[in-house]
Amino acid sequence: MMNRRYRKILMIIAVSILAMVSMTGCKPSRKKVESSKYYKELLKKYNKLEKENKKLQKASDSQEKVSEAEKRAEKYLAKIARDSLVKMEVGFADDMDESVFIEQEGLFVLGTMIGEKANRTTKYNPEALIEKFEPVYQYILYDEDNAVYEIMVYQSDYVLFSDLPNYVYYVPGASIMGDAFLRYRSPYPASNLFHRMADSPIMTDSKGRCYENAVVLKTANYVNRMKKTKSSREKAEKEWKKKKGISADQEVDSEDIEPESKTYTYYSHGNKIYMTLYDKYISILNVDGNRIWYEVTKDDIQGVKDILRADREAHKAVQSAKKDSDDTEESHSKEIEEESVIGQDDSD
Repeated sequence: MMNRRYRKILMIIAVSILAMVSMTGCKPSRKKVESSKYYKELLKKYNKLEKENKKLQKASDSQEKVSEAEKRAEKYLAKIARDSLVKMEVGFADDMDESVFIEQEGLFVLGTMIGEKANRTTKYNPEALIEKFEPVYQYILYDEDNAVYEIMVYQSDYVLFSDLPNYVYYVPGASIMGDAFLRYRSPYPASNLFHRMADSPIMTDSKGRCYENAVVLKTANYVNRMKKTKSSREKAEKEWKKKKGISADQEVDSEDIEPESKTYTYYSHGNKIYMTLYDKYISILNVDGNRIWYEVTKDDIQGVKDILRADREAHKAVQSAKKDSDDTEESHSKEIEEESVIGQDDSD
């Protein structure tokens, strides 16, 4: 399509020729008009503008193609963010033979969050990223509609999606699943129990809800710093029996005397640490199979629960705000479409 400037030049040429005819009072020959200096100057401008118009049209077509690709990418990421996953495969980038499959529903949020957190970066193109950084992990997400999303995670949390080969994305915490579920290829660094808990990328509770490292770190540090006394299951059971009016030497099933408890699982490099909170006792099962008991206060137990509750409420607030924002944008889009249709009807 010719732009306005292009059409304007054509009009100027036509008017100029008419003016030449009017001034001479006779009809000039085509040869005479085309050989005139004025006509040649106008023709030169016309040819120049025609070239510019073609360049602009080409740039416009290219921009439309880019826009379509960007829209497709946005839809792709949005689909990952909202999809119902049924399985995730997590492996090392250079060898998927060591991969592990995740089928715990509460952990699927780690996969959908990659689509939600992905931000396109122009700092690197795919070629530059591959040249500068080593790939670390590969994730394969499977949804209930048999769709498969292949994701390559590079150092520094840069990500390439196999279905979006032209774009590089930055995803904060992209390596979290690999760090949590894949074992160290070299011996695990020596560290004490609470350091290992604090280093865990993720944690889940008894209901399968997932917590990321920021809140995991808070709980581990909180338990590490609280005033606690080394204890044992025997001592805990003795106190629980006393509360139930059962003699200390009477044999009973543990479930008959145990108070309500909550168990939290810390995931770190293919290992799991289990922490169970009772009324005023904490039991921690280490990766080596050893279980440690501590006696604390009820307020200490509640403190751990409060940290986790605050994190859940913060997440709910963020999700609620995002939903409100999405609803508002959708409402505005519908209003614009309706106004556009009404405007067309009025013009008819």
